[in-house]
Amino acid sequence: MSPPLVTPADVESELYRLFHAGENPNLVVRVQGAARSEDRQDAFRVLLESLAMYGNSAAEVRPIVVKLPDSATITRALSVLSQESLQRRLFERILATFGGKLLDPLAQILNSAEDGPLRARMTHLCGELLRGVQALQLTRETQEILTADLRALLSDEYLSMLAEHEEKVQRPRAKQLVKDVLHLVGTTFKLAFRGWPENAARIAQTVCRMPEAKLELGEHPIVLRRRIVGAIADFLWIETGAELSGSLSQLFSQKSYAGLVDTSHIELDRATYSEFAEACWELVAEHC
Repeated sequence: MSPPLVTPADVESELYRLFHAGENPNLVVRVQGAARSEDRQDAFRVLLESLAMYGNSAAEVRPIVVKLPDSATITRALSVLSQESLQRRLFERILATFGGKLLDPLAQILNSAEDGPLRARMTHLCGELLRGVQALQLTRETQEILTADLRALLSDEYLSMLAEHEEKVQRPRAKQLVKDVLHLVGTTFKLAFRGWPENAARIAQTVCRMPEAKLELGEHPIVLRRRIVGAIADFLWIETGAELSGSLSQLFSQKSYAGLVDTSHIELDRATYSEFAEACWELVAEHC
C-alpha cells in the first residue's frame, strides 16, 4: 500500500505555521486520528486545500481574520465550571492561595516549639535590657547588682519556660483561626459560584461588550484567553473582594484572636484574583 498523500505531520506543520505556534508558547496543536483512516486523510486533504487559498509562501500569505466567539458560545464553555468536581479542584487552589497569604504569620507560632523563634526573641530582649543598664552610667556597684538581678530573673531556664507556655497557649488559638479563615474564604467563594451558569452568561456578556477587534487567526486564542481571564478576575473581585475584606477584619478583631496576627500586612491582592481566573481558564480549556 502506498503511503498516504496527506499525513498528520503535514497538517500539524501547516497548523503551526497558520497559528504562529513558534511565537506562542501557550499554544498546543494536536492532530488526532490514525494515519490509516482514509476518511481522515480525505479530511486532511480538504483542509490543506482550503488553507492553500490563503497562500503557502511568505510572499503570498494573506492574514485570516476571524471574530471572537459570541456570548452564547463563551457561556457554554464557562458553564463547565458548574460541575462540582471542577469546583472542588478550583477551590483547592483558592483555599491554598488565600490560606498562605492570610495565615503565613501563624507559621511562627505553630512552629515555635521546634524552631524557637519566640525563645530567640526573648533572648534578644534580655540582651537589650542588659545593654540598657550599661547605658544608664550607674556606679559600678549599682550596675553589678542590677545586672546580676536581671540575669538571675531572666535565666535561660526561665525564658524557655515562658516560650513554652506561650506556644501552648497560642497554638489552639492559631489552629482555630486557620479553620475560621478557610471556612470564611470557602463560604464566600461558594456563594459566587452558586449562581453558575447564570454568572457564566454575565461574564460572557462582559467579554463580548469589549471593543471588537479584527484578529488574525494566530492572535485569536491569545486575545480570547486574555479577555476571558480578565472578565473572570473582575467578576470574582466584585463578588467577593469587599465582602471578604470586611468579614476578615471582623474575624481578626474578635477578642479571642486579638494580637494573634499582624493585620497591617494582610491585603487581598487584586493580582491574586488573576491567578484564580487563570485556574478557571485552565479547567475550561481542559473540559471543553
